[in-house]
Amino acid sequence: MTGRGSRNRLRIVGGAIAFSAAAMGGVAVGAPAGAATLQGVAVDTPAGYGSSATGSLNYNVYGAGCTYRLDVPVAGPRSAKGNLKLTSTVNGKTVTFYNKKPTSVMEHPVWRPTEPGRHVLTATLDGVTKKRTVTVGPGVQFPDFIRAGACFVLPIY
Repeated sequence: MTGRGSRNRLRIVGGAIAFSAAAMGGVAVGAPAGAATLQGVAVDTPAGYGSSATGSLNYNVYGAGCTYRLDVPVAGPRSAKGNLKLTSTVNGKTVTFYNKKPTSVMEHPVWRPTEPGRHVLTATLDGVTKKRTVTVGPGVQFPDFIRAGACFVLPIY
């Protein structure tokens, strides 16, 4: 393809690429600069060890009375206007277990559920809320010298 037709096609393609780049640049420039953004909440510590008997619902169950480290990613933590607040809600009761200004891009609050049930972990920062629902059963925290302090979760059937 030579001649006038191919040059016109190149101009159209080149123009489309330039337009796309300008549009993308406008989107990036239009985003609020320096705003802290809460990106999620996850339980970093593995779920407890427990019964794997047939019919057990103990898969991915955390233990009441055991300690878990959470991962809460925050983009631009130093520009946060308020505190990062984490709560746990179970059986109609909400407990705040972390309420501090974020200082890093990955906050690691510690969560220690006190009773079995479906817990809703809620992270809130500057009007943004992220949630994670986890199941908690009766648990026993091992000392550090046994399986690095893992949690034994009693069977839930």
